[in-house]
Formats: sequence, C-alpha cells, structure tokens
Amino acid sequence: MTTVRCPICETRMDLSGPKEWPDRPFCSMRCKWIDLGRWLGGDYRIETPISEEDTEENELANSPKPAVPSADPHREEA
Repeated sequence: MTTVRCPICETRMDLSGPKEWPDRPFCSMRCKWIDLGRWLGGDYRIETPISEEDTEENELANSPKPAVPSADPHREEA
C-alpha cells in the first residue's frame, strides 16, 4: 500500500479513496485551515517580475465598460 505525508504536519497516511481520506492531501481539517492561513497571511507567494505587457493587459481588463451599448461614445448610430 502507498503512503503519503501531510504537507503541513508530515503525518504518514495510507493512500486510500476519498471516503477514507476526505481532507486529502491533508491529514485533517486542522491542517487544511493552517494551509489556508499561510496563503492568506502571505507565507506562500508566486513571485514573478511584472512586465509592461502584464501592466497593459491589466489596464485593459480594468477599464470601465459602458452599462448599455448605446452609452458607448464611439458607437456609430445607424
């Protein structure tokens, strides 16, 4: 049988189905909450340098959209 370790407390667990191990990959709900707290607290980060391309895409995505199509000032009326 295959054993795995909880990523938080490193408890060894037998690899079994989802009914026997509902908190997978953690050994318990407590370890799930600890992991979530680490993410929210900024302990885990995915850091990449910000490029100009990322900044431009972000500006386009966050630009205000007209509520109705006719509210678009650049739209040509038929």
